[in-house]
Amino acid sequence: MRISRIRRFASTSTLLSSCALAVAVVAGAGTATAVPNPDTSTGARERCLVDPADDARTVDSLMDHCSASQILALFEGAELGTVPTGTKTISLLPMFQVDGKPLPYRTARLMTRAQSNLGKTLTFTTRDGGPWVYKDYLWGRDIGSAVVPSVSRIDGKPVYAADFARDFLGVELSRHEYRQLTSGVWIGRDIGGGDKPTDTPTGGAIALH
Repeated sequence: MRISRIRRFASTSTLLSSCALAVAVVAGAGTATAVPNPDTSTGARERCLVDPADDARTVDSLMDHCSASQILALFEGAELGTVPTGTKTISLLPMFQVDGKPLPYRTARLMTRAQSNLGKTLTFTTRDGGPWVYKDYLWGRDIGSAVVPSVSRIDGKPVYAADFARDFLGVELSRHEYRQLTSGVWIGRDIGGGDKPTDTPTGGAIALH
Protein backbone atom coordinates (compact mmCIF):
# COMPACT_ATOMS: atom_id res chain seq x y z
CA MET A 1 0.00 0.00 0.00
CA ARG A 2 2.79 2.42 0.88
CA ILE A 3 4.57 1.77 -2.43
CA SER A 4 1.38 2.35 -4.41
CA ARG A 5 0.81 5.65 -2.59
CA ILE A 6 4.34 6.78 -3.38
CA ARG A 7 3.80 5.93 -7.03
CA ARG A 8 0.56 7.91 -7.12
CA PHE A 9 2.22 10.92 -5.49
CA ALA A 10 5.07 10.64 -8.02
CA SER A 11 2.56 10.58 -10.86
CA THR A 12 0.84 13.66 -9.49
CA SER A 13 4.14 15.47 -9.08
CA THR A 14 5.09 14.64 -12.65
CA LEU A 15 1.80 16.05 -13.91
CA LEU A 16 2.14 19.26 -11.92
CA SER A 17 5.75 19.68 -13.03
CA SER A 18 4.75 19.27 -16.65
CA CYS A 19 2.04 21.90 -16.28
CA ALA A 20 4.52 24.29 -14.71
CA LEU A 21 6.94 23.62 -17.58
CA ALA A 22 4.23 24.28 -20.11
CA VAL A 23 3.39 27.62 -18.50
CA ALA A 24 7.07 28.56 -18.52
CA VAL A 25 7.33 27.72 -22.22
CA VAL A 26 4.27 29.82 -22.93
CA ALA A 27 5.65 32.75 -20.96
CA GLY A 28 8.81 32.64 -23.02
CA ALA A 29 7.04 32.25 -26.33
CA GLY A 30 5.63 35.76 -26.36
CA THR A 31 4.12 36.73 -29.71
CA ALA A 32 6.59 34.71 -31.78
CA THR A 33 4.22 31.77 -32.21
CA ALA A 34 2.39 31.73 -35.53
CA VAL A 35 -0.64 29.71 -34.35
CA PRO A 36 -3.84 31.26 -35.75
CA ASN A 37 -6.20 32.50 -33.07
CA PRO A 38 -9.82 31.48 -33.81
CA ASP A 39 -11.01 34.12 -31.35
CA THR A 40 -9.85 36.85 -33.74
CA SER A 41 -9.50 35.11 -37.12
CA THR A 42 -12.73 35.10 -39.13
CA GLY A 43 -11.50 32.36 -41.44
CA ALA A 44 -10.59 30.10 -38.53
CA ARG A 45 -13.95 30.68 -36.85
CA GLU A 46 -15.78 29.73 -40.03
CA ARG A 47 -13.94 26.37 -40.11
CA CYS A 48 -15.18 25.40 -36.64
CA LEU A 49 -17.61 22.63 -37.52
CA VAL A 50 -19.00 19.28 -36.44
CA ASP A 51 -19.16 16.68 -39.20
CA PRO A 52 -21.31 13.69 -38.14
CA ALA A 53 -19.85 11.65 -41.01
CA ASP A 54 -16.15 12.40 -40.35
CA ASP A 55 -14.73 12.00 -36.84
CA ALA A 56 -11.22 13.09 -37.87
CA ARG A 57 -12.53 16.29 -39.41
CA THR A 58 -14.57 17.07 -36.30
CA VAL A 59 -11.60 16.55 -33.96
CA ASP A 60 -9.28 18.54 -36.24
CA SER A 61 -11.77 21.38 -36.15
CA LEU A 62 -11.98 21.27 -32.35
CA MET A 63 -8.19 21.19 -32.05
CA ASP A 64 -7.29 23.88 -34.57
CA HIS A 65 -10.27 25.96 -35.68
CA CYS A 66 -12.65 26.42 -32.75
CA SER A 67 -12.33 29.30 -30.31
CA ALA A 68 -12.69 28.87 -26.56
CA SER A 69 -16.25 30.22 -26.67
CA GLN A 70 -17.16 27.86 -29.51
CA ILE A 71 -15.76 24.85 -27.64
CA LEU A 72 -17.76 25.79 -24.55
CA ALA A 73 -20.91 26.25 -26.64
CA LEU A 74 -20.46 22.85 -28.29
CA PHE A 75 -20.15 21.17 -24.89
CA GLU A 76 -23.20 22.93 -23.53
CA GLY A 77 -25.24 22.11 -26.64
CA ALA A 78 -24.24 18.45 -26.97
CA GLU A 79 -26.68 15.66 -26.18
CA LEU A 80 -26.02 13.21 -23.35
CA GLY A 81 -25.82 10.29 -25.78
CA THR A 82 -24.23 7.02 -24.69
CA VAL A 83 -21.30 6.15 -22.43
CA PRO A 84 -18.04 5.70 -24.41
CA THR A 85 -16.75 2.13 -24.62
CA GLY A 86 -13.31 0.68 -25.32
CA THR A 87 -10.08 2.64 -25.59
CA LYS A 88 -10.56 6.19 -26.82
CA THR A 89 -7.96 8.72 -27.88
CA ILE A 90 -8.16 11.79 -25.65
CA SER A 91 -7.39 15.15 -27.21
CA LEU A 92 -7.00 18.10 -24.86
CA LEU A 93 -8.68 21.04 -26.56
CA PRO A 94 -7.14 24.55 -26.66
CA MET A 95 -9.45 25.94 -23.98
CA PHE A 96 -8.56 26.32 -20.31
CA GLN A 97 -10.44 28.35 -17.73
CA VAL A 98 -9.12 29.73 -14.46
CA ASP A 99 -11.91 30.80 -12.11
CA GLY A 100 -14.28 30.81 -15.07
CA LYS A 101 -12.10 32.99 -17.31
CA PRO A 102 -10.47 31.39 -20.41
CA LEU A 103 -6.72 31.76 -20.82
CA PRO A 104 -5.55 33.38 -24.07
CA TYR A 105 -5.95 30.91 -26.94
CA ARG A 106 -2.21 30.48 -27.67
CA THR A 107 -1.44 29.96 -23.98
CA ALA A 108 -4.17 27.34 -23.60
CA ARG A 109 -3.08 25.59 -26.80
CA LEU A 110 0.58 25.28 -25.80
CA MET A 111 -0.26 24.19 -22.26
CA THR A 112 -2.77 21.52 -23.31
CA ARG A 113 -0.50 20.18 -26.06
CA ALA A 114 2.27 19.73 -23.48
CA GLN A 115 -0.06 17.93 -21.08
CA SER A 116 -1.31 15.68 -23.90
CA ASN A 117 2.14 14.09 -24.08
CA LEU A 118 1.59 12.54 -20.63
CA GLY A 119 -1.19 10.25 -21.83
CA LYS A 120 -3.19 9.88 -25.00
CA THR A 121 -5.99 7.43 -24.20
CA LEU A 122 -8.81 6.63 -21.80
CA THR A 123 -10.08 3.06 -21.48
CA PHE A 124 -13.79 2.61 -20.82
CA THR A 125 -14.73 -0.79 -19.45
CA THR A 126 -16.80 -2.25 -16.61
CA ARG A 127 -15.98 -2.91 -12.96
CA ASP A 128 -18.17 -3.87 -10.01
CA GLY A 129 -21.08 -4.28 -12.41
CA GLY A 130 -21.01 -0.77 -13.87
CA PRO A 131 -19.16 1.48 -16.36
CA TRP A 132 -15.58 2.35 -15.38
CA VAL A 133 -12.84 4.46 -16.95
CA TYR A 134 -9.05 4.43 -16.61
CA LYS A 135 -6.59 7.15 -17.56
CA ASP A 136 -3.71 5.63 -19.53
CA TYR A 137 -0.54 7.57 -18.67
CA LEU A 138 2.98 7.08 -20.02
CA TRP A 139 3.91 5.43 -16.71
CA GLY A 140 0.86 3.14 -16.66
CA ARG A 141 -2.84 3.00 -15.95
CA ASP A 142 -4.36 4.89 -13.03
CA ILE A 143 -6.86 3.60 -10.44
CA GLY A 144 -9.74 4.95 -12.48
CA SER A 145 -13.29 5.93 -11.68
CA ALA A 146 -16.87 4.79 -12.04
CA VAL A 147 -18.75 6.53 -14.86
CA VAL A 148 -22.15 7.61 -13.57
CA PRO A 149 -25.15 9.60 -14.84
CA SER A 150 -24.97 13.04 -13.25
CA VAL A 151 -25.52 16.71 -13.94
CA SER A 152 -22.81 19.12 -15.01
CA ARG A 153 -21.26 21.28 -12.33
CA ILE A 154 -21.14 24.02 -14.95
CA ASP A 155 -24.56 24.15 -16.63
CA GLY A 156 -26.73 21.74 -14.64
CA LYS A 157 -27.57 19.61 -17.70
CA PRO A 158 -27.16 15.80 -17.89
CA VAL A 159 -23.64 14.39 -18.26
CA TYR A 160 -21.77 11.18 -17.61
CA ALA A 161 -19.31 11.97 -14.82
CA ALA A 162 -16.11 10.35 -13.58
CA ASP A 163 -14.44 11.60 -10.38
CA PHE A 164 -10.78 10.55 -10.19
CA ALA A 165 -10.38 11.25 -6.46
CA ARG A 166 -8.95 7.73 -5.99
CA ASP A 167 -5.89 8.85 -7.95
CA PHE A 168 -5.19 11.51 -5.30
CA LEU A 169 -5.83 9.57 -2.08
CA GLY A 170 -9.45 10.71 -1.96
CA VAL A 171 -8.82 14.39 -2.68
CA GLU A 172 -11.29 15.67 -5.30
CA LEU A 173 -8.99 17.22 -7.91
CA SER A 174 -10.20 15.93 -11.26
CA ARG A 175 -13.74 15.33 -12.50
CA HIS A 176 -14.55 14.48 -16.10
CA GLU A 177 -17.93 15.31 -17.61
CA TYR A 178 -18.82 13.67 -20.94
CA ARG A 179 -21.44 14.29 -23.62
CA GLN A 180 -21.72 12.77 -27.07
CA LEU A 181 -21.08 15.19 -29.93
CA THR A 182 -21.41 12.72 -32.84
CA SER A 183 -21.67 8.94 -33.14
CA GLY A 184 -17.88 8.65 -32.78
CA VAL A 185 -16.82 11.79 -30.89
CA TRP A 186 -17.50 12.82 -27.28
CA ILE A 187 -16.81 16.28 -25.86
CA GLY A 188 -16.13 16.85 -22.21
CA ARG A 189 -14.79 18.98 -19.42
CA ASP A 190 -11.96 18.18 -16.99
CA ILE A 191 -12.52 20.33 -13.90
CA GLY A 192 -12.06 20.18 -10.16
CA GLY A 193 -13.71 17.31 -8.31
CA GLY A 194 -16.93 17.15 -6.37
CA ASP A 195 -20.47 17.67 -7.59
CA LYS A 196 -21.36 21.17 -6.42
CA PRO A 197 -22.45 23.68 -9.11
CA THR A 198 -19.94 26.37 -10.05
CA ASP A 199 -19.96 29.37 -12.35
CA THR A 200 -16.20 29.87 -11.92
CA PRO A 201 -14.71 26.52 -13.00
CA THR A 202 -11.02 25.91 -13.34
CA GLY A 203 -10.09 23.30 -15.94
CA GLY A 204 -10.03 22.41 -19.58
CA ALA A 205 -12.00 20.67 -22.31
CA ILE A 206 -11.43 17.33 -24.02
CA ALA A 207 -12.50 15.35 -27.07
CA LEU A 208 -12.71 11.55 -27.11
CA HIS A 209 -12.65 9.62 -30.37
